[in-house]
Amino acid sequence: MTVDFTGVNIDRLMVHGIGNKLKEESVVLSEQCVDVQDKSLASLLGKFFFQHFKDNGVYHFGHINNLKFNQVYQYVKSIFENLDSFEACSQNIAKHLYEVSTHPNIKKGELYIAYLKGAALDGVIYDAIGIFKSETKDAYLRIKNTENRFSVDWEQGVDTNKLDKGCIVFNNLFEKGYNVILIDTASHIDAKYWVEDFLGIEKNNNNYHKTKILIDACKEFTKKDFIEGKPDKIALLNNVVEYIKSNPNIELDEFTYNVAEKLNRSEELKEFISDFAEKKECRDIGNFSIDKSAMKNIKRSLKNFIKLDTNIEIKINVSSGSDMTHLEKGYDDTKKMYFYKIYFNREE
Repeated sequence: MTVDFTGVNIDRLMVHGIGNKLKEESVVLSEQCVDVQDKSLASLLGKFFFQHFKDNGVYHFGHINNLKFNQVYQYVKSIFENLDSFEACSQNIAKHLYEVSTHPNIKKGELYIAYLKGAALDGVIYDAIGIFKSETKDAYLRIKNTENRFSVDWEQGVDTNKLDKGCIVFNNLFEKGYNVILIDTASHIDAKYWVEDFLGIEKNNNNYHKTKILIDACKEFTKKDFIEGKPDKIALLNNVVEYIKSNPNIELDEFTYNVAEKLNRSEELKEFISDFAEKKECRDIGNFSIDKSAMKNIKRSLKNFIKLDTNIEIKINVSSGSDMTHLEKGYDDTKKMYFYKIYFNREE
């Protein structure tokens, strides 16, 4: 999944004040859209809204009984079908957020609902709806110069680098709950009330997601202390790529045996991948088909070289049928430095 917001235009924007209902704080509903015609303001809002999104998978709206009972889904659907309903539906979204803001640790803040044009998901342009919440306030100095006399004052405001929560809903696959991407929230409380109680979204359990989980798990596995040295770490990841090239249908037992048996770590890798997938709420990791588009993005992030502090790089191109006996690491007591020794038959 790749997203691109470089061509996004914020077409409409509503801002509402959302308090904590449990603490009897109020909800303040705006009655009209914010003017975002100023280019500098639009640029700041773009930075505020979009810089925090990472590749954390794709979600969709859901409901235990029927999708039609998901309130945010219904309001978003109404906006996509009739843009004239934007103001009223944004107010209803704000009311719904207020109703679920009942945990004592939930902070009051501003809810921003934006209608976006030109958002790209996997290279396809869509209209989208952004739903964001800011809670953190910072103090800012305000300097004034009047006839060469400076005065210093301060005010509270929102730091554009600190967006607390957010999601973007793309106008596609409405019958399956749309495609939704999410800002990660570190707090379990935030994740539950924002993701489950308010949005009611679930992670897509498709092959793209499974492919990314599999590779991410293997990358994390190489960070374990029992895999010594970068050559073995790189070799394992290269084994993963080579195996996937010739075996697009993954069966976890066979996969882990082929990529990690030479390190005597196949069972440990299998257990690690299963635990990693469970933590990421990814089901059925044991048997699936590799997503080719996911692999293109993932391969760019895999490093197959050892970068040394002497400005020398060693590139390792190891297939699953090779071993690392042609590369040895040692320590020179005279120079007080580590070294690599490389064996070969001829130069190519």
